Amino acid sequence: MPDEYRKASRILVVDDDEMLNYLFCSFLNSKGLETIPAHSLYDATQILSSDPNLDLILLDYQLGDGVGMDLLTSSGLSNYKRRPPVIMISANEEPQFLEQCFLGGVDDYIIKPVNLSLLALKVSALIKSVAMQKLIKAQNDELEAFKAEAEREEQIAKFTYEYLLRQNSHKYDGVEIWLKSFAAFSGDMMLVKKSPGGNLYFILADATGHGLSAAITIMPVVTIFNSMVAKGFHVQKIVTELNRKLVADTPDDRFVAAIVIEINPFRGEFNIWNGGMPPALWVENGKVVHRFQSTHMALGILDEQDFDASVTTIDLPPDGFLFAYSDGLIEQENKAQEAYSLERLVQLIESKPENLLESLSVSLFEHAGHSAYSDDVSTCLIRPSMLFKDMNDQLASVSSNPLPADSDDQFEWSVQLSGCQLEGCEIPPLCNHFLQQVGVDQQVCQKIFAVLAEMVSNALDHGVLGLSSSLKESADGFAEYFHQREERLKSLTDKDFVKLSIRWQRDQSGGRFLLEVEDSGPGYDPKEGEESASHKYSGRGNQLIRKLSESVEIFPPGNKIRATIK
Repeated sequence: MPDEYRKASRILVVDDDEMLNYLFCSFLNSKGLETIPAHSLYDATQILSSDPNLDLILLDYQLGDGVGMDLLTSSGLSNYKRRPPVIMISANEEPQFLEQCFLGGVDDYIIKPVNLSLLALKVSALIKSVAMQKLIKAQNDELEAFKAEAEREEQIAKFTYEYLLRQNSHKYDGVEIWLKSFAAFSGDMMLVKKSPGGNLYFILADATGHGLSAAITIMPVVTIFNSMVAKGFHVQKIVTELNRKLVADTPDDRFVAAIVIEINPFRGEFNIWNGGMPPALWVENGKVVHRFQSTHMALGILDEQDFDASVTTIDLPPDGFLFAYSDGLIEQENKAQEAYSLERLVQLIESKPENLLESLSVSLFEHAGHSAYSDDVSTCLIRPSMLFKDMNDQLASVSSNPLPADSDDQFEWSVQLSGCQLEGCEIPPLCNHFLQQVGVDQQVCQKIFAVLAEMVSNALDHGVLGLSSSLKESADGFAEYFHQREERLKSLTDKDFVKLSIRWQRDQSGGRFLLEVEDSGPGYDPKEGEESASHKYSGRGNQLIRKLSESVEIFPPGNKIRATIK
């Protein structure tokens, strides 16, 4: 008999014939088994009541104080979670009798006179079966415990993940979203948020894989994006930091494809960074007029030196909408293994349905034949005309008292950055944080941020770096502009600086902010190029500064500007 069945195999031998009982026990002991003899039904019941660790019962049918079948219904077995298997011994071999024994709970049967070799085989088989059942039960118990723990952890993780998304999600008129998850957790994520200056930021991210592992990869993207937008960082800084974080903190085989968008309603510009996502579509009058193809690697692959954060910038059209989506949409196959495809998507868009996202969900379901899609499906529709309706004029009209009545009559805050600091730090977010800390009204903060962002941009790009906005007018102008900008930033010295100061002055009408920006450049005339600027990229920032400010002063030779905001 194999060793694994010798270790803890304990057999209750019940037979009122003492010699036969002794024979069975001696034989089984010689096979490495432990035996417990019982010479009556009463003795057997007492042993079962006190010993819950028996592995098998060898039971004679005819006993002096009853029959063996009575033992199977005795109270002695009540402390067993599972009754030990029973081998019945009897001279009766009538089929009806045997059937009653098996129906009563007997597992096997031996006819007298007993063949000891056959007895050994039957005992071995049943003990092996019991051991296997115990192993299976133990493994099932462990599996159930593991499953319960995994479900508990998944519930906690799901709560945390959904809470994080809820805390960082913002609803705006003009933004419509439809998401269909492949599993309990989605590897796709969409966030929309406005910056302190009123620009709209949008991200659609698609992490490697599915479920919890993909969701974990997405989580740092959520917090970094929300935090940096709230501080007013430019889209290039945001994608650079997202990439740095993912490269540092995620495994090499994990990455996040993403589309990141910044819409500036004041400058009328639209900036987009597409890393590894399907082309985003700009739609006007039911026609796809522009496709923003992926021109970058996904986030989390390239190190900081090789990563490209340059954006595609276009003039923001007065009408139309942007449609962005994950590859789970166009790659979903039907029974014939045909993908839904970009062509089908464009055809649906150009059919001009009343509700595009609703029609798309129906169309995808009809294509797949079911709703259990093979990947997360995410879609988003952004209508800038609804998002920024009259916003420019509303911001220009803000003139309420920006500070609490009991605040100091006057304060001044200034910061100067030089050399490599200008490459790694953005001044407007620092300023915005300060204004919020001293309790400036949020609408006024937004107005100041919008003005300062343009003033600092002019000082750095045109004053310190000597870039010309006219570069942006050519077909590849923005790419060339940002390329030259990155190259010139690397060559800055300590003599190159941008200085910003904010001074609050109270007066009888409430008070005003004096914003001053000075740079180390030779001077720049912001009026240059403003003519017809509404039809060009250059000059728009200067128009915005003048529109949102009560007055604007430029000091010779043109490297210092002061704007007054009430």
